[in-house]
Amino acid sequence: MSKKYGQSFHEKTPDLQSRTQSKFDAVSEDGEIVAAISTSVGTRSSGRDATSKLLKIRSDVLWFYMLERVPKRRILVFSELSMVDLIEKERKKGRFPLEFEILKVDLPPDLAAKVAESQRIASEEVSPTRKTT
Repeated sequence: MSKKYGQSFHEKTPDLQSRTQSKFDAVSEDGEIVAAISTSVGTRSSGRDATSKLLKIRSDVLWFYMLERVPKRRILVFSELSMVDLIEKERKKGRFPLEFEILKVDLPPDLAAKVAESQRIASEEVSPTRKTT
């Protein structure tokens, strides 16, 4: 993101209107760009939309609206094309804010492998298993 936007980004905890704070994944040095980063997949193994993951993204969006200082740019960064596709589908139906920029990024190969393994393990943990007798 530093190359794309010409400044450095850091995880920060800016003030919210509620006088509390929330951690954001990437905030520019000047505070004018705030981003949330997601590695979630937009479809389940069954091929259906990953509704619970979409709800998490919507929850992240809510925190942007609660910021004390409204940034010039609000960006949602995704590593998975399926999540970008799901967000765009929701936008077309009028169910996702238009003012958020959507950015698809490719993870470095070593990090992508770690994320894929983590997703595989998480999927196994929540998948129903059949008992054999």
